Amino acid sequence: MSRFNFKGAIKMLAFALMFWSIGYAQAYDRTVANNLGKTRDALLDQRSHLAAKADEIKGKMTELDKQLSIVESYIRDTESAIRNIDDAIRRAS
Repeated sequence: MSRFNFKGAIKMLAFALMFWSIGYAQAYDRTVANNLGKTRDALLDQRSHLAAKADEIKGKMTELDKQLSIVESYIRDTESAIRNIDDAIRRAS
């Protein structure tokens, strides 16, 4: 009879251990889910920050493209003026 009680005690212990581990796993799952949620929120914030920075850089690039076009136009005008002067010098010689 003591052997039967020993088996019963082992079964009860195994049963209790199983429920304890399930509870621990659920608590672990909640911790993991909370950490993943925080990580996701941080990544969303980072994405927003990066998108805003990209928009800022695009605006600067647009402004720089306008300035570059103006400078290139001045260079073309200067080259044309140099050619005109060179032509005038050749004609005068």
